[in-house]
Order: sequence, then structure tokens, then C-alpha cells
Amino acid sequence: MPGTITPDSMLPEQLEELLELFQAGEARLVGPQGEEHLVPAPLYGLMRGLLNNLKRGEAVTVLPHDALLTTQQAAQILNVSRPYLYRLIEDQSVPVVNVGSHRRLRIHDVLQLREERRQGRRSALDELSELGQEMQVEAV
Repeated sequence: MPGTITPDSMLPEQLEELLELFQAGEARLVGPQGEEHLVPAPLYGLMRGLLNNLKRGEAVTVLPHDALLTTQQAAQILNVSRPYLYRLIEDQSVPVVNVGSHRRLRIHDVLQLREERRQGRRSALDELSELGQEMQVEAV
């Protein structure tokens, strides 16, 4: 897939060298005439994060914010089945874009839904934890 980097796409020594350079806290690009340009902080942070993911053995894919995903790709990101994703689409939990006869989902909509679901699970766990603590207090 274009824009995907796997941990085995570079030598471990190269990765370590780049990570050491990024630990210094600043990076510069050198242009064709030898001119240096400081890498802006947001881009620097992104690049450092990519390197850390690769070091952990995780592949990294870079996509534009409005990239369109197939339902299979979206289901994988959400860690749900495609039939369940279709129900989410029918419930209008996530907007779709029709491309011919195919449904596509914008990556930022899918990531937003993933975050909402994560926060919902977190909130439910917090409530269960509080309930469990209350029940132990009452049992004592």
C-alpha cells in the first residue's frame, strides 16, 4: 500500500541512528544547494513518532486526512466485522461517501468513531469500577 513503511524496510542500524538523531530535539533538512531548513515542531514530532512505531515493530501508514477507505479497511481500523460496520452506517453513526456503487468512509470519520467508542468503553469501565467499590464498601 502506498505510504506504508514496515519495520523491515530499513536496516535496524539505520533506524537506531535516526532515533539517536531525533533524541537531540531538532532536525534540519538540507536542500539541493546546501541550504539548511529547520523541520517545524509538528512535523518533527510526527517523524519521531513514526520512528518509534517502527522501532516497536509496527508498520506505519501515512494517509491524507480526507482519504477514503473501503468498508473492509474501516472495519479493520475499528476492529469490528463488516456486517457490524454496515449496521453503524445504517444507524448513521459514521457518514459514507458513495463512489459509484461502492461505499467509502473518510479516514478522519473512522478515527473519530474509533475514539468515541474508546471513550465510551473507558467511561463504562470507570462506572463499573465505581459500582464495584461502592458494593465492597456496603459489604463491609
